[in-house]
Amino acid sequence: MKEYEKGIKVDDIQPYIEYCEKNGYKKVAVTEQNRKVFENKNDRKIISRITTEKHGDQEKIYLDFKNFSTHTDSLQISQESKELEITRQQIPIILSMLNTLNFEQSADNFRTRYVYKKGSVKFEIDDYKVPSMKVVALEGKDDDVGRVFDEITKL
Repeated sequence: MKEYEKGIKVDDIQPYIEYCEKNGYKKVAVTEQNRKVFENKNDRKIISRITTEKHGDQEKIYLDFKNFSTHTDSLQISQESKELEITRQQIPIILSMLNTLNFEQSADNFRTRYVYKKGSVKFEIDDYKVPSMKVVALEGKDDDVGRVFDEITKL
């Protein structure tokens, strides 16, 4: 699946949450996540991720892959695989497979992710604990994402 995403680092996520709520975006999820990122040593545009999501007492773990065709400061265009739900017991096997395929861990991030959606546009508002930063990203159709991105960069 081809993914079109624009994102920016921000000082405060609250204005973007307020933008979503005032403009009819529906809150889809708020999750605590730990995402381990692995880059292919032969082609750094190919990554794999093991993401652990916590929704209250429930925990889900996913494996996915991404291949960036374009990656700049604010724009990412990539092919992204579907997520495969995995168990904690499978992680050592997956790490062995990633190692065999020349992937090495490049990040170990902890964040709270707020997801809002309206039409073809999805907001992913991330409050990172490790590393300490805040990021607002938009995914969806090229034109719609570009229009909304222009609006939020004025906040």
